[in-house]
Amino acid sequence: MKFARKKKEPQPPLGSNFNKVWGAMIASSLGDGVQLAALPLLAVQLTSDPLLIGAVGAIGMLPWLLLGLPAGALVDRWDRRKVMLNSDLIRFGVLVLLTAAVMTDNATILLLIVAGFALGCGDIFFDISAQSVMPVVTSGDQALMRANSRISAAQINGEQLAGPPLGGILFSFSRSLPFLGNALSFLISAFLVASLKGDFGNAPAAEPARRSLRAEVAEGLRWLLKHRVLRTLAGTAAIGNLVFTAKMALLVLLARDQLGLGEIGYGLLLSSTAVGAFVGSFLASSIARKIQVGTMRCVGMTVEGLAIVGLGLTDNPWVAGAMMAVVGLSMSVQIVTVGSLRQRLAPAAIRGRVLSASRLISLLGAPFGGILGGYLASAISLRAPFILGGLLMVLVALASLPALSNRSIREAMEEATAAEKPTEEPPVAAGAPGTPK
Repeated sequence: MKFARKKKEPQPPLGSNFNKVWGAMIASSLGDGVQLAALPLLAVQLTSDPLLIGAVGAIGMLPWLLLGLPAGALVDRWDRRKVMLNSDLIRFGVLVLLTAAVMTDNATILLLIVAGFALGCGDIFFDISAQSVMPVVTSGDQALMRANSRISAAQINGEQLAGPPLGGILFSFSRSLPFLGNALSFLISAFLVASLKGDFGNAPAAEPARRSLRAEVAEGLRWLLKHRVLRTLAGTAAIGNLVFTAKMALLVLLARDQLGLGEIGYGLLLSSTAVGAFVGSFLASSIARKIQVGTMRCVGMTVEGLAIVGLGLTDNPWVAGAMMAVVGLSMSVQIVTVGSLRQRLAPAAIRGRVLSASRLISLLGAPFGGILGGYLASAISLRAPFILGGLLMVLVALASLPALSNRSIREAMEEATAAEKPTEEPPVAAGAPGTPK
């Protein structure tokens, strides 16, 4: 006897507002991916100093150290659509100036560092605002999950899969083409954001008088630092980002000097991380059903660390590509599962500030990763940052086991469930724009 398969009910469309935000993310993510390959290629032509090249690769993360906490509170106060629009227009202007400098042979390492810092400032406000508007442009938990999944796919494909090889190809034709393309991507994003319809500002605060920005920021930071699980997750992510930034900042030298790759080969090597991340995004949910978060975090960091060690040891481009893919897969699985855990444990009333503080701590290592990696490469060898960084990740994974054991996480989840209120907002899915590792 044959049983008829139950037909899946068609899912309702996500709506025009979401499609505009999605289109904006597709455009800007592709432009960012192009720039990811082009910026270090230009830096290598301007200087051979590994320390300066590392600084160019790391400077984009420095604004999170300086502005991460107040930006989260400010975005909660302002109209998020306007914040996204202004961020796009400012980044467009910066890239127009950078393109003009490259075309006229006036580009310098200092200019690259200044431009990278300005673009990083725009990224902060755009990313936090984009996370915040997702529940507004969608309706219901399932729609929100689908929406964030599409946003995550757009970022992976643009920033890591399609963008880097395209950046290498464009750079081989003209040094200015990748930066001009990224400028146009922000202009397209700004046009789509400007066409959003609706109210994207917060409702007036329930309190008679708004507290100071400093008090609001401090509340979220204090809560995070008192929470053992989230505090440890942020700390381990900071180490992971330090190692990852050092790896990415020096990858252009590794590709040229150790692997013998050209500009296009370097772009393809970058994309291998995205291939692993793309696969990991599909495997994450099934892995989470079989492996508890504590175990997954320890195994994930260990696998990622060993893959980075392998990247530093090999001279074979194919092996290097495989190691990059393993790093991407491990990171993607951790982003989905750990990101969901962060969203679940943070109280709804202060979720934005807690997540902003968590991301700031997570990124503390990133600005120093490129500089430290450049120093190790200069003082010891080009392989040293990869080997020592990978081993550091393994040690941190093992050291964090007591705070991130399955039992500790289970108890934290039970406490969060007991403290929930019926009016709590639906959690934002992991993988939303800007969600940290």
